[in-house]
Amino acid sequence: MIKIESLKYYLDREEFKKLVTNIFKTTKFITDDYPNYKNWFYNKQVPGIASGERDVLFIRNPQKLNEIIAIIALKNTLEEQKICTLYVKDKYRKMGIGTMLIEEGMKYLNTPTPVIEIPAYKLIMFKSFIKRYNWQLSYISRNTYGNELCFNESRTKKLNLI
Repeated sequence: MIKIESLKYYLDREEFKKLVTNIFKTTKFITDDYPNYKNWFYNKQVPGIASGERDVLFIRNPQKLNEIIAIIALKNTLEEQKICTLYVKDKYRKMGIGTMLIEEGMKYLNTPTPVIEIPAYKLIMFKSFIKRYNWQLSYISRNTYGNELCFNESRTKKLNLI
């Protein structure tokens, strides 16, 4: 049975550290596209869990609990509700795991239209999610990482009324 877990519920410091390290090792390849990924993960995403502005939901292999098979990293601030990272190991794709994570992520973010940026060359991998959830292309950015497609940017901005 697939169980979605949240890093924010791991209060035991040692277990939390082990899971963070394991999740990073699972997603370390992302540095190929984003050389600053390690710095972002350890200096923004992980500390943001303690502040309540971020979380990482993950799924372990039920037969090997030390194997992380999928993750979604989330940012939930007044300014932005964003899926920062979504990854499912190749072996576990096409099984609905990505959909489960996105739906749990949207609950955490409290929006059906989270901001998500996708490298242009990975668009095909996300096409079914974009179609299923009717995500709208907001803009294309050209940065040091290449072309990125940003979805739902205008839909998730909240007004600052103060």
